[in-house]
Amino acid sequence: MPQQESGSPRTWGGLLFAAALTAIVFAHPSPLDAAVHSQAAGVAGPVRTFVGPDGNPLPFENDDELMEFLRTAEVIDASAIGGGINSSQKMLLGKNGVRAHAIFREVDETKRDTSLAGRFYPVFRDSYLFECAAYELGKRLGIFNVPPVVLRRINLRDGSLQIWIEDVRDEEEQGVKPPHSRAWVRQLRDMILLDNLIFNIDRNAGNMLITKDYTLVFIDHTRAFQEKSEVLNPERLTHANRDVWEKLRSLTEQELRDAVRPFLTPGELNALVRRRQMILDHFGKLMETRAEDAVLQ
Repeated sequence: MPQQESGSPRTWGGLLFAAALTAIVFAHPSPLDAAVHSQAAGVAGPVRTFVGPDGNPLPFENDDELMEFLRTAEVIDASAIGGGINSSQKMLLGKNGVRAHAIFREVDETKRDTSLAGRFYPVFRDSYLFECAAYELGKRLGIFNVPPVVLRRINLRDGSLQIWIEDVRDEEEQGVKPPHSRAWVRQLRDMILLDNLIFNIDRNAGNMLITKDYTLVFIDHTRAFQEKSEVLNPERLTHANRDVWEKLRSLTEQELRDAVRPFLTPGELNALVRRRQMILDHFGKLMETRAEDAVLQ
């Protein structure tokens, strides 16, 4: 279920192709590299600026401040969002003179003996809780493309409340070549790695937003984190960003479990742990046949 339309599959395919080509050409870091891959202490992450309904930056110095706003701001207005797999609501929040849009997802369904995209699932779960799991896991890997999100009860209904991305490029603008190709490719690699780790079966053009500064925003993870002990698309795991790889490798099993335990069932947790090891083994084999620097960049 897309937060908002972000371009057609054809447009997205063109961007992927352009990224693959430019990855070879550009060898120097760009300003966006530092913004997306901050080496800040702990898991605080880089300072990210989000835009309000009036087009001006929201006055939050870090994700924690924004998340506190999401937890406590008054709901001024709400409207249903059409399209996608599950209905959700776009909400206008207000607190201390600050206004911001957010998206409220409340889907929490479990189906049994379900087949999707050629895979069989004895248990298939579609849940707002996975939004928080994706955000928390991304932070610990240094992947800051998932917007801040919190759990919240609104009108006696539990769900996830995530900041709305206002400054999204329209379809025509998305066809323009990103100015910092290396930074763009790094974001694509992170998306592929994260999607395989969390078993995200629902990545599509509507769930990848592109902002005015060419930050790639990953949204809608309600169908990820299935109880599948397999890597989703191993053929796409050909390269990784070294800093993200090092975080994935150094993350202990206990740290991994603790990061997402509030949002996953024991079976989903165990499957995540196994997929992490499978991804580590996959890249280990790649580096047996190719130079490490050719795999980790």
